[in-house]
Amino acid sequence: AGPPTAAGGPAQELARAAVAEAVAAAVQHAVARNAQQIVAAEKAVTQRRLRAIEDRWIPRLERALERVEVELEEFERADGVRLRRAASRREQPEAVP
Repeated sequence: AGPPTAAGGPAQELARAAVAEAVAAAVQHAVARNAQQIVAAEKAVTQRRLRAIEDRWIPRLERALERVEVELEEFERADGVRLRRAASRREQPEAVP
């Protein structure tokens, strides 16, 4: 190897390689950091949605289900009464005029 030239010597070549490697690492870090921020934001949105489902939607749906079950029980009870009345009418002899 000859004496260093104005264009640079071995030390400058090593420095250039180190700078290029550092820039590539910085780009990778920036991409990873951006991805992490996106995931964190999505996680926060998902947690809010989950809380809304747990705190609002599930209780509303449970109350609606209870109302439907009560109405269904009332309908079944009324239907049972109608069936018993109809059965008792069939069992009674008809009055002859």
